[in-house]
Amino acid sequence: MIIIVPFEPKPQDRVRCTCRGGRFASAYEIKAMKDWRNAVTEWFKENYKGEFFDKPTRVEVTFYMKAPNVVSKKPGPKALQKTWEKYYRFTEERIWHDKKIDIDNLMKSVFDSMTKSGVVWTDDGIVSEVTARKLYSPNPRIELKIEELNEL
Repeated sequence: MIIIVPFEPKPQDRVRCTCRGGRFASAYEIKAMKDWRNAVTEWFKENYKGEFFDKPTRVEVTFYMKAPNVVSKKPGPKALQKTWEKYYRFTEERIWHDKKIDIDNLMKSVFDSMTKSGVVWTDDGIVSEVTARKLYSPNPRIELKIEELNEL
């Protein structure tokens, strides 16, 4: 089963804490992250029509990330051939995203949203095998391929 989630990938943020009088008072999640996860959760509830997974599962996930202007901006007519080649590789989604967004935090945010939706699997703890990658894309999104694992 292949699922295309039409949201720009976002990494799970760290929980923030507040203190009063030098002591722990409460923990909270940043609003933008909470809003993103809620939107992705609702998207799964409304759009996911596949099977429900409750056994060991394999997930292949590709995070198509927004690219910086140095990669995504169309070169001018006087640009070097090398610049044009890089631009074409970007439009064909063939440039690795190797900058500061940890892939495990990207997986956590989307897997937690899928769990919260209650329509994909019982809990993301059933994921026993993962392949993940990050690529630059003119069309940011998340693509997932999910399949149940056979017994060893």
